[in-house]
Amino acid sequence: MASAPSTTYRKPGFWRRLRQGNPSEAQLGFIMLIPAALVLLLVMFWPIVQVLWQSLHFERLNLPGHGRPFIGLEHYERMLWGSAMTWGLGHLVAWRLLGLAALIALWIATRAGALRRSTAWWWTLGILLVAVGLMGFHPGDDGRWNDARFWNSFSVTLVIIVASVAGSFAVGLPLALLANVTSRWRWLVRVALLIPWAMPRVLVGVMFAWLFNSTSGVINDLLRRIGIEGPLWLARSDPAVWATIITIVWATSAFVGLILLAGLQSIDESLYEAAEVDGASPLQRFASITLPLLRPAIAVALIFRTLTAIQTFDIPYAMTRGGPGRTLETLGIYITSTTNNLNLGYAAALSVALFAMSLAITVLYLRWIYTED
Repeated sequence: MASAPSTTYRKPGFWRRLRQGNPSEAQLGFIMLIPAALVLLLVMFWPIVQVLWQSLHFERLNLPGHGRPFIGLEHYERMLWGSAMTWGLGHLVAWRLLGLAALIALWIATRAGALRRSTAWWWTLGILLVAVGLMGFHPGDDGRWNDARFWNSFSVTLVIIVASVAGSFAVGLPLALLANVTSRWRWLVRVALLIPWAMPRVLVGVMFAWLFNSTSGVINDLLRRIGIEGPLWLARSDPAVWATIITIVWATSAFVGLILLAGLQSIDESLYEAAEVDGASPLQRFASITLPLLRPAIAVALIFRTLTAIQTFDIPYAMTRGGPGRTLETLGIYITSTTNNLNLGYAAALSVALFAMSLAITVLYLRWIYTED
């Protein structure tokens, strides 16, 4: 007796369903995302590719006769460790091998469960920074960096990132808690949060430059009234750094406070009422309810604040033009100065370095905050 031929149902493919005018929900969602993806590709990724390609060429507008020859990684070589004449593969081989061995051992221990992944990522960042420092330091030029100005601006940017992000969070969190208190006067705190956030950064820099003026500024005048001789805030290196960081914290803590306030208002009040019935103190309620549930808002605030700190330009430039000397010359100010000097190829390479720094710190933030151990 012959058996009937078996028939198997084949799910129609993407293009067949599209021709039939009957795409699935997932396919329809993919199709509707195509215009937005094309816009992002045009607005975001194409400029990145263009700047990266420009950084691989020699381009100086004050030397038009040279054209735009392709020079490969020479700009990055100059930026990071110098030319092959002063930096050979034989230098510091032991240090490079030691750093590689440390990274391998670190991640073997992480896979074995001896270290948390978040801890391993921070150790990896530290080892890479040390390795970059040792690889970049070459015996030429009396032991100096090949582009000392880049490394100075890099270190200034790191100082501003650490100090201003920590300060903005330390000031913004109490302001958010105060603005979330049930009171008829809390609108005053919310208005106070909006004013620094809404003010132009250049205006903030000019305003605080006047406040920190050593002869006619308000701050030194108040110090003289209590018998203290104020420092030359914007004419000496250390006071200028502190004055600039204080200004940045004042201008950006409101932004952090607004994001944290939105996170606080999303927490259900019944959780606090239940904890209060159980006898939890205000500090215990803050540690066990507020901070854990505020973690996504903290993540967003820290990521955005760090990214804006990396790109800091306006306030240091408005206050001191990056001085005294190059004490406050951030990467943004150095890139602008290089562009003004018509060295567009090297300015593009510096911009790529700034972008890589932003991307690396963002990835580390995301892995540290959202990794569940």
